[in-house]
Amino acid sequence: MRRLLAGLNLTALLALSALAELVLCRILGAIFLPSQNGTVAERWAAGAGLFVSNFSGILALLLAVAALLHALRSDQMFPRSMRITVSTVGVFFTVLAGLGVLWTLGPRYHVHMRISHGFLAFFLALGIWHGARSWRSKLAVTLFAIPIVLQSAALFAHRMGWSRLDPAQMIRVGHAIALAAMTATPVLVAPWPWRAARIAVTVAAGTILAAALSAATVLRFDLVQAVAYYGLRIDLTGLGSSAERLYAGALIAAFACLGATTVGCLIEKGKSRLAGWALLLLGVAGMEISSPKPALFTLCGLLALAAATVQEERSTATTGARDIDSPAGS
Repeated sequence: MRRLLAGLNLTALLALSALAELVLCRILGAIFLPSQNGTVAERWAAGAGLFVSNFSGILALLLAVAALLHALRSDQMFPRSMRITVSTVGVFFTVLAGLGVLWTLGPRYHVHMRISHGFLAFFLALGIWHGARSWRSKLAVTLFAIPIVLQSAALFAHRMGWSRLDPAQMIRVGHAIALAAMTATPVLVAPWPWRAARIAVTVAAGTILAAALSAATVLRFDLVQAVAYYGLRIDLTGLGSSAERLYAGALIAAFACLGATTVGCLIEKGKSRLAGWALLLLGVAGMEISSPKPALFTLCGLLALAAATVQEERSTATTGARDIDSPAGS
């Protein structure tokens, strides 16, 4: 616990506030709290949820701007040929997202914000392949970015009335890729080489989370359905058919793998801990981007995950230089 608190930074603060926003605002406020004339405790919880929502949105906006500026000043994230385009799209997105966080964003501008968000995710996934990073890091960022790109493309196709492209099918494909990315995090994001202590903690966390989600789904499916819909924008229709049970099992496996990898990364330090906070941000944002706050959460999560790969590249280069300079390497 002391090691975890020692590694707190702005990304960690944003991840924790986004988690609090999910619990207090999207789940507790939408499902359990009455809309009017509640008790003192209920009004206090509603006020706390509103405060956390506003705080997390403003912090995500500031951190997204700072992370984009840092990425644009470095050659590690975006090549020089992409910087003008990324900076233009980034300014457009942050202005619209800031208006949505501080005020109310109109439907037309909301579409523009979603499309620019998809372009940023696309450029980030494209730029991550520039450099000598590991294939695991490149694939992890790309898999988490593709669903955002597909959602934006589906929204654009729907607004343009293109009949050849099925927006619903594109969203379903993006949803499946998001589940695959979450399930693959133990292989793609977990720090290597594996240590026995980290393996034990990761496996224990994944097992406990999977058991808790399975028990809740079987015993109180109505509650799990409401939490999934209002909190994470996941539509669980039921458990009557084999396809529905298979989908529920895939969701449980995906969130168990994501939670286990997050815990395994957070108990480490350096780039592994940064990757853990990034995974937490991507997980609490939900499956569909429905407002500026989840868009900012996912952008900050992708930028943090990409920054963790940059730190991995630098540490690898430093280790290689030490090996060359050492007597054994000479």
